[in-house]
Amino acid sequence: MKWRHLILEGVLVLSTLTWIRVGGTETSPPPLSNAGPVLEELAIQAQDRSRSELERLSLIGVLGLWGTPQVREPLIALLNDPLPSLRAAAARSLGWPGNREAVTALRERVEAPAEAPAVRAAALEALGRIGDPSARAEILSATRDPDPAVRGAALGGVTLGALVDPVDRSPLLIRLADDDALDLQLRAQAIQAMDGLGDPAAVAFLLRILEHGPRMTMPLPSANPPQREVMALRYRQARDLRGWAAKALGDRRERAAIPLLLRSAEDADDFFLRFLSVQALIPFRAPETFPVLERRLEDPFPPVRASALVALAAIGDRRAVDPAIARLVDEVPAVRAQAVLSLAELGDPRVRPRLEALRRTEADPQVQQALEAALTKLAP
Repeated sequence: MKWRHLILEGVLVLSTLTWIRVGGTETSPPPLSNAGPVLEELAIQAQDRSRSELERLSLIGVLGLWGTPQVREPLIALLNDPLPSLRAAAARSLGWPGNREAVTALRERVEAPAEAPAVRAAALEALGRIGDPSARAEILSATRDPDPAVRGAALGGVTLGALVDPVDRSPLLIRLADDDALDLQLRAQAIQAMDGLGDPAAVAFLLRILEHGPRMTMPLPSANPPQREVMALRYRQARDLRGWAAKALGDRRERAAIPLLLRSAEDADDFFLRFLSVQALIPFRAPETFPVLERRLEDPFPPVRASALVALAAIGDRRAVDPAIARLVDEVPAVRAQAVLSLAELGDPRVRPRLEALRRTEADPQVQQALEAALTKLAP
């Protein structure tokens, strides 16, 4: 079909022209009329109401990828298309940073009586990415909208987009992350954005999410997971609210989180949560975490075992020497290498003969490199 060939040509033109550099400086794409007939034809066909909805959505998607003033007018015209899906796609495609000339048209979609929520949400998303301060008050008003899609788009625009204001960011992030009607990935992004906030309310919220947030079942991945399994894992990890809360609390070194982190570090159903919880415990160097960390040396997920070795070495308790020695025969080289480094960090000179013996038999270069560093550190 001709329209499919045009879409492919449009993508090829985009990839070729977007990155043109002159003297090391990135140049703007040429005017639409000089970029060849492809983009002009794409714009004409996207506005052709005799074509199928799917065809036109695909064409709008390519125009949105171009994302320059040359495609602005066709996309603005499509904001008045009879089909809500087309209006939403056009609104979303207009959301490139600094595209202030589209703000008025997008605000009209937000304000239009009886406009479909999906279109209003797409227009709000675009306004958030454009970053024109004149639209912020309207976006803030939409954060109270009864429709979840509209509300989520508005909250995202003023917390994760280009219209962030430190004055109200923390309470808005909490509202976004605490809204059960919103997509878990968007809520997880809000939790990650709380990492650097010093607001006590954000700390209290993170503690509550870690203790009472939605449970995620995340079984261990296969040894060599196929692409489909990898994508499914990434999908769940991006939505693991408790995992991201654990990471944020560890990054903030919130000691009040230690009891909760010790519990989540042993969650049998979610290896990702266990991993992030053990990682979060490392900076505390807290002796009371020793029993849980020692048990995690037997975790079925290798990165958890390696992280537990790091955490035990950080505590500096030589009771960890024997458990770390046991990991020198771990089936995973990265865990063996970390066991070597942790033993060196613990500084017990009695382990030197054991490491010297391992150097004579170990085949993995990563472990050998760790052995060289450890033996240098433990040199008499």
